[in-house]
Amino acid sequence: MKFFNRDSLDYEFKEKFQAGLVLTGSDAKSLRTQGVQFNGSKVEIINGIPTIFNLTIEKYKFAQNLEIDTTAERKLLLSQKEIAKLISLRNQKYMIIPINIHLQGHWFKVEIGVGRKMRKYEKREKIKAKEASKNY
Repeated sequence: MKFFNRDSLDYEFKEKFQAGLVLTGSDAKSLRTQGVQFNGSKVEIINGIPTIFNLTIEKYKFAQNLEIDTTAERKLLLSQKEIAKLISLRNQKYMIIPINIHLQGHWFKVEIGVGRKMRKYEKREKIKAKEASKNY
């Protein structure tokens, strides 16, 4: 089970990290059955805690609590070294966005990428290089 962020194709990543995702029980069940939407989601570091924003997880239809926020801020689990590296890269004007969410064992993991958005001409060059390698 793997959910991919289509917006990540527009980015050139300098580095990628694997982080744990803090979920409630109904969020985890909903991820397993219904999936996730990455509508402009991003990762920010608030008070030394990496947090993911605008990640939409639909309500689990059998959940008892009916007042569940589908776009709530969710914390990420990273080591202190990784958090320090993310902070230093963020201070260098790099964006931090989620690339995909997948199941590892029985834990949900988020792959986050640190990079910058590609410009149109860079995207065209990337497509040209890909097509040129396809022809040979």
